[in-house]
Amino acid sequence: MTTIDHREKELLSVDKLTGDTPDFAEANEHPRLRIPFSVTIDGRAYEGVTLSMVGARIAGIAAANWAGATKLAIFRFSFKEFWLSLPIDVTVASSDSETGAIALRFRDPTGQHMPQIRYLLNSWLAGDHVTMNGLLGVKEVAESDSTSAPKTALKSGNAILAKVGGILGISLATVGLFAFIATALSNRLFVTQVEGPAVVHRQGLTMKATASGQIDFINLDAAAGQPVYSILSSTGVSVTASMPCDCEATLAGIERGATVLAGQPILDATRRDAPLIVRSSLTGPELRKLAAGATAEIETTGNSRVEAKIVLERTATNPGEPLPVTLFPAQPLELPPGRPVVVHLDNSPEFLRFLKAGLSHLWGSK
Repeated sequence: MTTIDHREKELLSVDKLTGDTPDFAEANEHPRLRIPFSVTIDGRAYEGVTLSMVGARIAGIAAANWAGATKLAIFRFSFKEFWLSLPIDVTVASSDSETGAIALRFRDPTGQHMPQIRYLLNSWLAGDHVTMNGLLGVKEVAESDSTSAPKTALKSGNAILAKVGGILGISLATVGLFAFIATALSNRLFVTQVEGPAVVHRQGLTMKATASGQIDFINLDAAAGQPVYSILSSTGVSVTASMPCDCEATLAGIERGATVLAGQPILDATRRDAPLIVRSSLTGPELRKLAAGATAEIETTGNSRVEAKIVLERTATNPGEPLPVTLFPAQPLELPPGRPVVVHLDNSPEFLRFLKAGLSHLWGSK
């Protein structure tokens, strides 16, 4: 262990520490090197004088009762392109309040700081470059202006591009997150699902009974202009209807022999290339939402939605009765006829609809 006697006080004087040759500590073989560093103890900064593997000498305002005290010292080494800080537990070996010379001993010379201290001392003594894990370093080799200028400009340009790309990426991510939150909020608060069933059909003509009576004749394979059905009225008069087009005919829940009332749907006649529509029914509260400005959306595959125009088929005959409606999609549906779908009513504010539309466009959905 190093002993401190009356000669230590003279050696610690900053004015007498001159020259670059290493100074060897008494009673050990660890040289003290004049390497640039500073030490912070109890929030006060001190100038580093010499450093060894087992201790250091610093200069500054010293407290009178520091001798023998245990302190946590922050050693800082400043280089050209980076700095390194090491926290080390030390014992104040001596402290001179007149000269400001302070001697510090490392409480555990083989602690976690030992590899860094040894590397710094060896590199400083040998005159090598100081690097940290190969990531940071000090380059002292002089380069010609003809080669350094293009490299500096290239690095500066790459740094600017990287910074701009990072800003754009963060901005896009922020906008996408905000739009996603707005969409989730809109779907949670302003979008409702229509209760009635909705089925895909081909757009066509609904043929209704022109008189009350009994269905006497039905021919779903009738060509254009041929009789498709006839009704035997209560007066004994037979009313016959002809197929209006070369279409496919499907019954609207009516069979031969059934009794119908005037105006009751009998069959649907549709062309094979007719566009697809959706038929459903709306309740009173759902109709009020439409009156308040809500838009109808047909949910297709992949949670995609297509806006649609709603047309009321008839007025209510009984209070509280759901009314049949037809939805005409703004874009062609790629679904087979007879496929059940889900219809939503969206009464979101305009700014939320704008964000949702932007997000849908960003995701490539329709």
